Amino acid sequence: MMKDSAELPLPEAQRILIDAALPTATEVIPTRSALGRVLATDIVTPHAFPDTPRSAVDGYAIDQIGLDHYQIVATLGAGQMPDQPLRAGQAAAVMTGATVPPGSLAVVRVEDVAVDGNLLTIQSEVKKKENINRIGEEMEMGACILRAGTRLTPVNFSVLCCAGVAEVSVHRLPRVGILITGDEVLQLGQVHKPGSVFDSNRHFLDGSLAQLGIHCQVLGPVKDNEVTIRDSLEQLSAECDLVITSGGVSMGKYDFIRPLLQSSGYRMLVNRTKIKPGRPLMVACKDDTLFFGMPGYPTACLVNFFYFLLPTVKRMMGLKDVLPPTRKVCLADDLKGRQGRWDVLRVQLKGEQGEALAYRAPSQLTSHFMNMGMCDGLVLLGGECDCAHSGDEVEMLDFALQF
Repeated sequence: MMKDSAELPLPEAQRILIDAALPTATEVIPTRSALGRVLATDIVTPHAFPDTPRSAVDGYAIDQIGLDHYQIVATLGAGQMPDQPLRAGQAAAVMTGATVPPGSLAVVRVEDVAVDGNLLTIQSEVKKKENINRIGEEMEMGACILRAGTRLTPVNFSVLCCAGVAEVSVHRLPRVGILITGDEVLQLGQVHKPGSVFDSNRHFLDGSLAQLGIHCQVLGPVKDNEVTIRDSLEQLSAECDLVITSGGVSMGKYDFIRPLLQSSGYRMLVNRTKIKPGRPLMVACKDDTLFFGMPGYPTACLVNFFYFLLPTVKRMMGLKDVLPPTRKVCLADDLKGRQGRWDVLRVQLKGEQGEALAYRAPSQLTSHFMNMGMCDGLVLLGGECDCAHSGDEVEMLDFALQF
């Protein structure tokens, strides 16, 4: 049964939601399909790297150092295995990455030799083991190369492929449903009507989660009708791990979400926060389904997404480091909030990279959204810190770092 609770400070609300977000079940999939997924188990090397002694350069493997001449007896490319060891005074032409013959003491670069037929003359000083990568030099067999909880980016995905791992255990992507409510909401392509708004929240939420590989089931916009909204919520709750609504969570006449959840046996986790914009966030759970009731104002929806919803989704995906990434910026303007509240302020970076200053967006009103397109991130003033001054270094939630 849902019970109202006091407005929560931002850090406490984040902690509650991250704790409540259980990682999804695991599944084994082909590695070729795993880009963007989160590993459920550690990945270890199946063999040593390299697994044979290999030439680091194009050159000539020799069996001893200091002779005037060597006889070239073999040519080896990458992937070819030598069929016999080098004997006294012998050399083998080897390509980069080729396995050197047993008995090789060094590889001399092609730039440092002269070749006449099958006769090799060395024209530089040679050191023992030079230009030979020993077995296991890069990594021994059984070494951990990727930890559970790692999201496979193009870089570490390619490492996984290089290790020859054909399939991996990953967390299943969360099933997410989005319900858009409101008689005033128009879809793109419809004719503008005075007093109406176009549906940006749908595309922001759906598009943002698509950056994580999550494809959402979207319903709406549905009319502000209790029966229609209840049926839509029941449908999404039965099919999804996470249900997100936009609008209908305040205290107005047409805000049906709260009483519908209450009558359906949901347990309240967060019922409003001390954050501005975005105070009327409502989060509840029932069985294995999480419900996020997001404010309808696009600015409030965006702020709640970055500080609360996105960390929760990342945790469900199996990630461990889920709090919003930030970076330090220097303020060009004073920022002011209110003590005891967490104020989220929009800023824009101006100047050369590395020397850019963060400027306060002229409007910080919750009802204003258009200037968000010119902003680079958000600065949080919270708790006892209710102001920051020009020249101060602060942490900025950088939109470009979140996915």
